[in-house]
Amino acid sequence: MTLTVVSLGGPVAPEAEALLRAAGVNSIATEPYPGRERMITTLAEHQADAVIVRLVDRIDEAVLRASPRLRVVAKHGAGTNDIDVAAAGRLGLPVLAATGCNAHSVAEHALALMLALIKDLRRQDAFVRGGGWEKKAYQGHELRGRRLGLVGIGLIAQALARMADAVGMQVTAYDPFAPDEAFGAKVGRAADLDTLLRESDVVSLHCPLTDRTRGLIGARELGLMKPTALLINTARGEVVDVSALVQALQAGAIAGAGLDTFAPEPPAADNPLWRLDTVIVSPHVGGVTEEARREVSLQTVRNVLAVLRNEDVHPRYVVRVQDGQ
Repeated sequence: MTLTVVSLGGPVAPEAEALLRAAGVNSIATEPYPGRERMITTLAEHQADAVIVRLVDRIDEAVLRASPRLRVVAKHGAGTNDIDVAAAGRLGLPVLAATGCNAHSVAEHALALMLALIKDLRRQDAFVRGGGWEKKAYQGHELRGRRLGLVGIGLIAQALARMADAVGMQVTAYDPFAPDEAFGAKVGRAADLDTLLRESDVVSLHCPLTDRTRGLIGARELGLMKPTALLINTARGEVVDVSALVQALQAGAIAGAGLDTFAPEPPAADNPLWRLDTVIVSPHVGGVTEEARREVSLQTVRNVLAVLRNEDVHPRYVVRVQDGQ
C-alpha cells in the first residue's frame, strides 16, 4: 500500500521531496494557509498517513480526525502553537518538531535586529536615500559591553548567546524550566524575569507560546526595562502585548524594538508600529533562510519516515503536551 504524506501550507524543500520519492511515498501539498474545511477535505480525500504542518492557522481535532489512516503530525519548524497537541495525544498521534534545525538562522536574525537598532540603520538608510550625508545625525552605539537578557535558553538562545559573547556582550538568561547545563559557563542565570528585565540593555525573547507565556511582556514588564533598552522578538507575536509595546515606545519607556513575529500574522496594514521609526520589522523569516528551510524540511521528513517505518525518533523531536499548550 502506498503511503501518503500531506504538507499543509506549502511543500517541503526539493531535497526533502526527493527523500519522500525515494521512499515511495505519495507527497501532496496545499497552498499556504488553507482554511479548516480545505484541510479536512484534503486529508480525507487523500487518506493521509502523515501530515506536515507548515503555514496554517490552526490544526484542531476535527482536522486530525479527517484521515483515519493518520499516524503522525510533524511540524515544519519548532513552534507547535498552531497544533492542538493535546487533541493529538488523545487520538494517539505523536507530534514531532524539527527542534533546533533552524536555531542558528533565528539566532543570526535576532542579532541582525539588534545590530540594526543599535546602529540606527533604519533611519540612516532613509537619511542617505533622501539625499542626506551628515554624520552628526548618526545615533549609533555599540553592543560591546552591554548586557543581553535572554527569555528562554533553548537551542536558539544558546546559539545567540555564543554570538553575543563574541561581540563582547554580557549574557544573562531566565528560564525556570532549563537545567543548569543549558546556560553553559558564560551565561548567567537570572533569578527571575523582573530582575532580567531591569538589568538588561537588550531583551531577546526565545520562549515557546504557551498559556504561561501568552502576554508575558506587557505594560508592567516593559515598565521595568531601561529607557535605553531594546526588545527583540523572534519567538511568537502573542508573547508581547502589542498595545503596551506601542505605548512604551511612544513614551520613550524603551528605546526600540526589533520584531520578526506578530499576532495575528500577517499584521494589519494600519498597525501603529509602522508609524514608529524606533521599530524594525521582518515578516517572520528568522528561521526560513534557504539553509534553514532545507535542514528543517529534511529533518521533518526523516522524522515522518521513521514513524511510518516503525523506527525510533530521537526524543529531541518529540513534542510533549506541555510544550505545545
